Order: sequence, then structure tokens, then C-alpha cells
Amino acid sequence: MIKFVKAGALTLGAITAVALLPAAAEAASPQSICGAGYTLVKDGSRAIKTKKGEQLAVTHLLYNGRTGKNCAVTIKTMYIGKPSYTYVGLNVENGTDAGEGAWFDRYAGPIYVNARHKCVRYSGKASSPDGKKKAFGGRDKFDNCG
Repeated sequence: MIKFVKAGALTLGAITAVALLPAAAEAASPQSICGAGYTLVKDGSRAIKTKKGEQLAVTHLLYNGRTGKNCAVTIKTMYIGKPSYTYVGLNVENGTDAGEGAWFDRYAGPIYVNARHKCVRYSGKASSPDGKKKAFGGRDKFDNCG
């Protein structure tokens, strides 16, 4: 009887874990992180790579036409669930700069700026948990003038 209860508990735990996977994956999408009304802009995803070309994250730029705000987020593609330095930055031409960087498990951001009728650029950084691998990326020029 005890073996059956333990097996049942393990099975229930496995079923619960499988049921939680889609929600966890959805939480890591740029749209779900930024919120309702935000859509990925043209040229709105940039790989964050080491000098050797290893991708550690992707930085995304989204826009909400109703509010005139941009949102940026850097989502890790390696070392997910392990704290490592992750950064996201967003700059408005002749305007506001926003950024967030710390030791995150999954992503940095979201960060928001008002950018209606203004051009923006975005950037990201990521590292390995031990800090030995460092990756950078983003779009250097101002574009996506909303």
C-alpha cells in the first residue's frame, strides 16, 4: 500500500510538472513579459553573442501603438534558471534612456519608454553564471520611429 501511494504521488507530481510547462514557456515570451498590446517591431530581435559567436540571450523590442510606448526585454537562451548577469537597455533619440541589469534567472526587463514619433535603439548583455563568458548585442542605430 505504501509503494502504491508513493508511486501515485510521483505520478501526480509528474503530471503537475508537465501541466506547468506550457505556462512557464509562455511566461518567457517577449509579448507576455511586456504585456497586452505590445507587438514585436520589424527588426525587433537581436542575438546576444560572445566574441566566439555563442548565443547566450536574445534582446527584443516591442511597441504599443495605443500607448506610444516601447518595451524591451533580454531573454536568456543559455543558463536558464541559474542566476547570471543579464541586461537590457533602451534609448530614445534625443530623449530618455532606460536600462536594467542584475543577476537574473530567466530575463532582464521589461523596461518601457515613451517613444511616439521618436526613434529608438536597444541593446542587451548576458554572461555565464561564473562570469567568464560575456555576450553583447542589439541595434546601434536609431530606428523604429513610432
